[in-house]
Amino acid sequence: MYKELKAKVLDICFEDQSIQKLITDNGSKKAILYKSFTARAEVGSQILINTTATDLRLGTGGWDIVRSHLNNEQWHSNDGKGHIMKARYTPIQHSVAAVEAQESDFHPFFKKPFTLEGSPVWLAELHSMVPLFYYASQRMTPGVKCCVVFDDQASLPLMMSDQLRHLKEQEHFYSISVGQAFGAQYEAITVASALQFAKQVLKAEIILISVGPGVVGTGTRYGFTGMALSHWSHTVSALNGTPIWIPRLSFADERSRHSGISHHTLTPLCEFTFKPAILPLPYLNTYERQKVCEQLESYQPFQTNHHVYHAKEDLVSLLVEQVVNHSTLPILTMGRKYEDDPVFFCAVAEALRVGLELEE
Repeated sequence: MYKELKAKVLDICFEDQSIQKLITDNGSKKAILYKSFTARAEVGSQILINTTATDLRLGTGGWDIVRSHLNNEQWHSNDGKGHIMKARYTPIQHSVAAVEAQESDFHPFFKKPFTLEGSPVWLAELHSMVPLFYYASQRMTPGVKCCVVFDDQASLPLMMSDQLRHLKEQEHFYSISVGQAFGAQYEAITVASALQFAKQVLKAEIILISVGPGVVGTGTRYGFTGMALSHWSHTVSALNGTPIWIPRLSFADERSRHSGISHHTLTPLCEFTFKPAILPLPYLNTYERQKVCEQLESYQPFQTNHHVYHAKEDLVSLLVEQVVNHSTLPILTMGRKYEDDPVFFCAVAEALRVGLELEE
């Protein structure tokens, strides 16, 4: 299915250097315009909007996407100085300056051997884990350089994320978009190159691999974007790093496949990951711990000997409360706040804490 409509811009409710948020007279009545490949709109502009996802009531936040202007004959952006194409062979393909490319000042770095030298790299299935992870890192180790590598398993244009646009303004936050994803502070072609750039060039002390908003699930065993975590884990292991999986935990999610420790963590970790990884679990009450242990046992034997750490005491909930209470933008997961599903939030902070402890 593909659907597009003509619309008129009634108002501009938000604008920065990368996007406009528009009020329109058609579709969902609100639309996002990406300034990388569409000329900015004015009130009264006639535009063409893609309404496919909003018609299907899918997770774009209820926003239509501006495809083009109806009254612009020619327009081009001078932002991209590189030759690496992203969103290739689509109407929005555009060139970016990838860090590995021959014209890049950083190109020589990628001709040399590289190793993570045992450094931890954290893996996060959901975009909602990213702001919590960053702000928790700044409370645990103030001033630490944190770099997030964004793979292309969810949103390709990262500028649609309010959280990420805000994080880009933070002094110690760095981002790299890889694959077909675009819009981070730096662009790369592969996860491996992004890890090398984060470590050798940015000198990041904390590295996280995650995705933008809009992950996909189908209620099946293997049909979900979280399967990419096994690939990330293998890449980290191949570069002699230590992959640390942030578990997707919940005791508020009513879907059985996500109750306790989600199968989105268990399936890629236990069935598809062939090099040892670390799975930290936050402090759980007796019922919660028993359920998670039973879920882990149901997947055994694992493909390899992963290291599962069970927290014996709660060392993170106070920190998490401070983070969510002082965050400029609300930190939610599946629409739930910390009070609704504290174990989800504590799982992120505990994984960070365990990884930092390993480096000491």
